[in-house]
Amino acid sequence: MKSAELALREAIIAKARWMNASGLNQGTSGNISARFEDRMLITPSATPYDAMQPEMIASMPIDAEYGAWEGPLKPSTEWRFHLDIMRARGDVGGIVHTHSTHATVLAIARRSIPACHYMMAAFGGMDIRCAEYARYGTKELS
Repeated sequence: MKSAELALREAIIAKARWMNASGLNQGTSGNISARFEDRMLITPSATPYDAMQPEMIASMPIDAEYGAWEGPLKPSTEWRFHLDIMRARGDVGGIVHTHSTHATVLAIARRSIPACHYMMAAFGGMDIRCAEYARYGTKELS
């Protein structure tokens, strides 16, 4: 494994642990992916972040068949969501998907997140819309 890839895998784990410590996630919820050369590195499914090691991060070829992956553990159940974004947007270097309490409550209530800072409005509008419900890991959600 290249030293740059190892460093990226370690950074993914560090941020995943930070997300739990800061309350953005609980348990094994949420996931992180990062682009590395022609592959996407993504946190594995149902693996506690505190137990995660760099070699456990799944590696998925960005331009290969859907669902192709390498590594000892299955990629996050949200791999399709991450992969579709990376395929559509070559400028995206990483994706962080959290299950923060307040955003989850707004989603359950089917409410958008209003722009509370001018930078939110500058980057895309007056709110973050709530998507229609779709089962996790599906093409419909992606």
